[in-house]
Amino acid sequence: MRFFYLILVLYTGPVKSLQDIGWFWHASDFHYDFSYWSDQLSCNDEVTSPGIYGDYWCDSPWLLIKDSIESMKEIRADVDFLLWTGDNVAHISDDYLSVDISMGILQNITDELQRNFPDVPTYATLGNHDYFPNNQFPAENSEIYDRVADMWTDWISDATEIARFRNGSYYSVKSKHGLRILGLNTNIYYTSDKVTANMSDPAGQFEWLDQQLTAAKTNNEKVLITAHIPPGIHTPNTILWFYPHFNDKFIEIINKHVDNDVITAMYYGHDHSDGFKIFYKKDGTAAFPIFVVPSVTPWRFKAGTETGSPHNPGVRLISYDRATGQPINILMYYINLPDSNANNRTDWKLEYNFTQAYGVDDVTAPSLHKLRLRMEEDKSLIDLYYKFKDVSVSNPASCNDDCKTSIICGFWNHKLDDINTCTEKGKTTDNPADNAVPLQANLATAVCLILFVQHLLL
Repeated sequence: MRFFYLILVLYTGPVKSLQDIGWFWHASDFHYDFSYWSDQLSCNDEVTSPGIYGDYWCDSPWLLIKDSIESMKEIRADVDFLLWTGDNVAHISDDYLSVDISMGILQNITDELQRNFPDVPTYATLGNHDYFPNNQFPAENSEIYDRVADMWTDWISDATEIARFRNGSYYSVKSKHGLRILGLNTNIYYTSDKVTANMSDPAGQFEWLDQQLTAAKTNNEKVLITAHIPPGIHTPNTILWFYPHFNDKFIEIINKHVDNDVITAMYYGHDHSDGFKIFYKKDGTAAFPIFVVPSVTPWRFKAGTETGSPHNPGVRLISYDRATGQPINILMYYINLPDSNANNRTDWKLEYNFTQAYGVDDVTAPSLHKLRLRMEEDKSLIDLYYKFKDVSVSNPASCNDDCKTSIICGFWNHKLDDINTCTEKGKTTDNPADNAVPLQANLATAVCLILFVQHLLL
């Protein structure tokens, strides 16, 4: 009896109690429409009665942005840092924009974040709409890079990295708890950026990323990667945001370092929807998660006969292990936009607690891998995932079998050819990780055997 009690104490009690748990916010895609109350330049349909907090057809009025940041502070002000992954300028034609207008919007949101979180560093990255002209990020120094570097000097807080930002809009910082943050400029890989399309390594960021991950291994550091546009495939629409040769190169660099266990997670925006993916090691075991946060703006796209789903504004609070950098849990907060407009006030409430909603131990890659396998067998979990994708909007669209297959395949296939092969099969269990025994299980078994042998010898 004493033997089993010993095992319980060693493997159930101390593990979580010894964790030094920290928190951080992740917000993205504010998309401020300065014309919301006049010309409605961002709106994709006629809006005759605009709500005070916005409309599903339009980008954010200032009240929504201000309210979202203030609500983050009210929910939890005591955080280690914030991730802000860009896209602050509205979906408005360049005809109505300028460098000064775009920089004014960025300055206003920067000021709002600093006012509400004065002693908390924000690790910010630019989005494709934050440049003027839209999307056309250069591979060298520019006026916008200089002005943003000046704006974010206190957050980056390192002369070498500020100089690096001026030349490519990317940087590296180390958090007060020792986590290495790599803020990338993935806009230079975007298919809408015509400036960099024919380059092999715009701004030298690929070479730098490779060097940073090598140095992190040497220095025994853990790395968090954050940027606006995510690599891989956006599902269920099967969209590759990067030019294929840039996506391949990015994946190649990550694969080079994936077995070194330096990357703890990646955090992105851009999709305007909630989601996650998993990156795997060469032996098929789960390496780290990729998280995409939904947008604050409720704007839905409309192109020809295609129309995007309506979605509610959302922000995300993440707990993590300060010692390892590993994410522990995600608390997703949102407002129901029509209700907020009808009541003339917002009620930012918990949409989901990830571990409770999905029945997982944490949000590390091994746990998400197990969830992915469960989703393949229990499609109701994909229905839940699809509901959260659009931030619990009322009367959400349904996800048919093809949609579900695309989502499952997108969890672990990060290239178009691979995901197309996966979706054509309609079966997703070819990944070697499906048959891999989790390391934690092996370790626990080994220790149990050792203790059992010791017990017999006593």
